[in-house]
Amino acid sequence: MTALLTCMAASAQYTIGHARMELRDESRGNRRVKFEAYYPVTAQAGSAAPSGMTGCKFPVICFAHGYQHPGDQYGNLVNILVPAGYVMLSLTTFEGPLPSHIGYADEVRFLAASVAGLGNDPASPLYGIADTICCLMGHSMGGGAMFHAAAGNADADAVIALTPYQIRPSAIEAASLVMVPTLIFSGTSDCITSPEKNHQPMYERSGAENKTYISIINGSHCGMGDSRKCFTAERLAGCRQGLNTEQQSAILARYMVPWLDCFLKGEKEQGALFNQTLASDSAVNWLRSRPLPEPE
Repeated sequence: MTALLTCMAASAQYTIGHARMELRDESRGNRRVKFEAYYPVTAQAGSAAPSGMTGCKFPVICFAHGYQHPGDQYGNLVNILVPAGYVMLSLTTFEGPLPSHIGYADEVRFLAASVAGLGNDPASPLYGIADTICCLMGHSMGGGAMFHAAAGNADADAVIALTPYQIRPSAIEAASLVMVPTLIFSGTSDCITSPEKNHQPMYERSGAENKTYISIINGSHCGMGDSRKCFTAERLAGCRQGLNTEQQSAILARYMVPWLDCFLKGEKEQGALFNQTLASDSAVNWLRSRPLPEPE
């Protein structure tokens, strides 16, 4: 507990380490699963300390990208999560035009199951710092696949979906089997995955006792990441111009980190901050099953 508190106190000091990684999934024909690993680093003055020298273990975010939105083009999320004391593993598979949705869900599930091994492998840049506490997160297609990966999955402690897409098999049905705390972000200017047919039904069918739905006013589908190609696709689809990545990321940051801190780090003060911010924020509309836990 003392080490954990020390990590929390030092969280503002973390810089971002990065490694391009690959694992083999023997259960699927030794399939190569590639991902970008971003992790907190605390360097001693005048030295470049490796990640394992932080003396801390950090919760892990297993992230699934959107359709044809490269997994390494979510720098906005990396910049929110890693300095706050989270490891982010971002898949770079299924980036082509004909992805397998169920195959992608298997990929997310495999990555979550691999977290403990990455933290215990001396050859891994995550050695000694990757905790087994894990949040599954996904954007668009990745959000739909994430619900499938989280359904009945003991490796998932929480889930966050960013403008999730109703993939096939149904992500809405899969959401009914996800019982861990759930946070869904939507956007009123999203015409790629309409909230009415995608995000809202996933929230409504979610099996989680603690679930929150945040609709960003004028929020865009592509503002969840930083891919120019995605914004071009929005314009070609005739979407009403919404918030850009910087504007939208500022809103994501004020909810995502306190929510994760509350559920993955047990910081109820952050739950209180989340509740207070949500109640007074004119930039969002929201639904929730209950307030986040607060200090007694």
